Amino acid sequence: IRLPTGTPLVQEFKAKESLSAVRLWIGINRQDGLPADAPFKLSMTFPRKTFTEEDMEKPLDALGLVPSAVLMVS
Repeated sequence: IRLPTGTPLVQEFKAKESLSAVRLWIGINRQDGLPADAPFKLSMTFPRKTFTEEDMEKPLDALGLVPSAVLMVS
């Protein structure tokens, strides 16, 4: 996970966890000075995709984020 400041966060999640679990973890652990409830978007660069609210309840494996991926926070 790469924050807008360029700071990386590294965490392992299970393949069947939802993207919303990742989003919650980012909100709690972000170190960019913004509050945990500050809104943000998640995207990945390859293949290029910005995740929607519909994607938040899908498991990570269904979103192509397994076995590994880099998510960008914006």
